[in-house]
Amino acid sequence: FLRSFITIVLFVCATASVTELGQEFGADLNDLQQPHLVMFYAPWCGHCRALHPVWYELGNRLSRHPVTVGKLDATIYRSAAEKFNVKGFPSIRLIGSDRVLEYNGDRTTSSLFEFATKGSRPLFPVIGSLGKLRDIKRTEDVVFLAKGITEETRECLRLLATTIVHETVIAEVTNDAVVTVNKEAVAIKIDESTDMRPDMTISKVPGVIVSKDNKVFEFTGDTNDCFQLKEWVESERFAAFQVGSYPIIHPLLFLKRVIVFYYGTNEAKVRELQELAETIETLNESFYFIHVDKAEYIENLVSNYVEVDTVLIYNPVTELYSYAEGSGIKQALADLQSGRATLYGGTGVWANCKKVRYMINFLEY
Repeated sequence: FLRSFITIVLFVCATASVTELGQEFGADLNDLQQPHLVMFYAPWCGHCRALHPVWYELGNRLSRHPVTVGKLDATIYRSAAEKFNVKGFPSIRLIGSDRVLEYNGDRTTSSLFEFATKGSRPLFPVIGSLGKLRDIKRTEDVVFLAKGITEETRECLRLLATTIVHETVIAEVTNDAVVTVNKEAVAIKIDESTDMRPDMTISKVPGVIVSKDNKVFEFTGDTNDCFQLKEWVESERFAAFQVGSYPIIHPLLFLKRVIVFYYGTNEAKVRELQELAETIETLNESFYFIHVDKAEYIENLVSNYVEVDTVLIYNPVTELYSYAEGSGIKQALADLQSGRATLYGGTGVWANCKKVRYMINFLEY
């Protein structure tokens, strides 16, 4: 009896941390006191039922954070679901008065917790001290900093942050001790021994820099050109080295940069990827380095089966790819740039026939 009673109490406590939402939800986003992490579900959906235990655990973990965890039956409250462009189940959205973010990552408590906490943070914070910058840098691989900008640029960056706040930080600095002006600075290697001094340097104000991969890169265009600035931020918002999954790989395919994939568990090759991400001089113009643990992430790109311990270099623009074999990854990249690499794939007739054949075999399997 005691065990049953404890089980019931634990279940009640868990479910109490998740709010059941109805038709009125989202009628006016300005009424939301804090962001809501919402699972849109259907009672007949098996994936939704499988997610429920994770959702209740997540509700408990987020109970001390300024995020409300909720769920909404989209088969009953269809108009509420349609308002947030829900097409399938389960669909997860972080919804606030100034943001609506879609979640496409792994359905684990830890991944969802990170999405909710990062997605609910201030959109365009002001950094007035080195201490606050250090706190941000401890948890973020990529940080954008603006200095001396106009109200027009400020609004542009704030609007952009509504779509990527869960991925990176865009902030404004108001203290010369945080970002100093140096007319010679455009791309500076960070000296970690100085504890971020004097790496946060900008050549002019108004200006915007990004700190990533132990370097600082500066936006060289017109900060008042919102389209140009937005395009730059979106292209620079990822660190050069990533541990890959579909939500990470998919947006990289649209950035027109060569992607170096490693599929395997060889720690030496993983370290080589990380080192190349930090040392290649043309990094900021050409490459991303991705370590994947599932072959399907790259097999679907090249329409070919990939063996463990494979390094594949893929160009998302031309859809051409090559392999880094005995010569090592760095030499393979040099061969690619010099035109000596053996290339496969592409967008020609034979390449497209191969893609169709691969897809047929995949569906039959």
